[in-house]
Amino acid sequence: MSHRPERKETDCLNCGAVVYGKFCHICGQENVEIKETFWHLVTHFVYDITHFDGKFFSTVKALLFKPGFLSYEYMLGRRTNYLNPIKMYVFTSAFFFIFFFSIIKPVDAFKFDVAGDYATVKSRIESKKKSLEELLKQDSLPAVQYALHTKNLALLNADLERIKFDTTHLERLNFFNIRQVQVGSGDYFTLGEYNQQQKALPLNKRDGWLKRQIETKKLQLFDKYGNDYSKIISALLDKFFHLFPQILFVSLPLFAMQMKLLYIRRRQYYYADHGIYAVHLYCAMFILIFMLVVLSNLEKLPYLGWTSIIGTIVSIYAFWYIYKSMKNFYSQSRSKTVLKFLLLLLMSTVVISFLFGLFFIFSAFTI
Repeated sequence: MSHRPERKETDCLNCGAVVYGKFCHICGQENVEIKETFWHLVTHFVYDITHFDGKFFSTVKALLFKPGFLSYEYMLGRRTNYLNPIKMYVFTSAFFFIFFFSIIKPVDAFKFDVAGDYATVKSRIESKKKSLEELLKQDSLPAVQYALHTKNLALLNADLERIKFDTTHLERLNFFNIRQVQVGSGDYFTLGEYNQQQKALPLNKRDGWLKRQIETKKLQLFDKYGNDYSKIISALLDKFFHLFPQILFVSLPLFAMQMKLLYIRRRQYYYADHGIYAVHLYCAMFILIFMLVVLSNLEKLPYLGWTSIIGTIVSIYAFWYIYKSMKNFYSQSRSKTVLKFLLLLLMSTVVISFLFGLFFIFSAFTI
């Protein structure tokens, strides 16, 4: 609402309807004088900013300290004093992921030991060396593959000599850059060779559609990243990591469906009500996880190790928050809410695991 004087005329300047009061009942436009002074512009700007801030912070306060309250208020139609839940989700998720991606890298978030310890690496190199030596004894081995196997055997021997004196940076050994794919009785090293071998096989012995897709993509990745496993893994994790916003967005309606199933006998709750509850819960989790990330980084600093205690408290509060929000919003007894809370954790674990697997496969086929 502005602080400009009200027009004496009762016709709406926007839609032409007759205005009864200060606002048009058709389009909602305020019936005020259209001429504004500079002071009016300044005061209007300040008012809008403080009004938004007040609504935002009051919404966050209610969201964090009154679990389930905002969803219940929304369902009852009391919505003016709080931010729209969809706008709230867009704002909190955008802020969270911008912050999250700026301080956390995929390689740090997903520790992947490409090499392993000294004994494991040595055993793997010797095993591969033995298999190559067996292949080189075959009289029917094509000249191209014979040359490639001979080269790879020399690289493996060099690796064995190197690790006698240096066991650091094992992931940089030649072994981890040697392509290791098998098919039938021979090897293939390019997509063309794989396709030729498939055509040479009888129809009933050829790879199925799914395996062909996997092998084709694997060979394409080898060519794209120069047989460097570490680069392939890094690219895959980076792609998967940046799909997290989409994963959570897709999980929202599925989470609402889980709540619908858990409270299927509560007919006064429509699917949209479960959806609003899910949105508010996700917003709260974004804020709490944001706090956990900040605290986990603070505890690494000198004299701030005690912040890990606060992090533990926030983690416990997050689980308690889910339970309490369910109890407050759906108004069921403690025993029923605890049971449904445990079922929700189980169902959510299955759904999120499925989505993670699905998006991980998608990442592998799109890098």
